[in-house]
Amino acid sequence: MACIVCGCPGTNRCKTSPCKRPTRQERGYGAEHDRLRAAWKPLVAAGGVDCYRCEEPIEPGTRWDLGHDDVDRSKYSGPEHADECNRSAGGRAAHGLPPRPRRSTEDDDL
Repeated sequence: MACIVCGCPGTNRCKTSPCKRPTRQERGYGAEHDRLRAAWKPLVAAGGVDCYRCEEPIEPGTRWDLGHDDVDRSKYSGPEHADECNRSAGGRAAHGLPPRPRRSTEDDDL
């Protein structure tokens, strides 16, 4: 096993800068994120929310994330399916791939 940033042996990430993982707050998950997610939680749990990314319903009991804007991580997009939408978008960004376009519908212009 080696550091995923610098390659030094013995760990998947060094504990020294610049290799150490950014804090939760540095990654955009501070108090505001927690407050907004808590506000969305009962709506998502009731099954009344569509995923921002794919625009399909988020079924009650399904894992979901509060998505960040693809360009400005200080902004939030809204609830997204955790694995299929939100985390795959993060993986695409980490590998320098463009975000998938949001699904469009005929109702978008209404």
